[in-house]
Amino acid sequence: METFVGKVALVTGASSGIGRSTALLYAKHGAKVIVSDIDERGAQETVDLIMREGGEAAYIKTDV
Repeated sequence: METFVGKVALVTGASSGIGRSTALLYAKHGAKVIVSDIDERGAQETVDLIMREGGEAAYIKTDV
């Protein structure tokens, strides 16, 4: 089920927890994901997880 193909999802707080799970779920369903968080290390881990599964993701440092 790729309901988000051609879409971009911006997920704040995506370095861990609910934010990471949300980012992974969007990617699983075809979205390109912008991973944003102040925690660079955790956010990069999220990006790496998405890319390992064949998804597209990028990190933007953000303090919301």
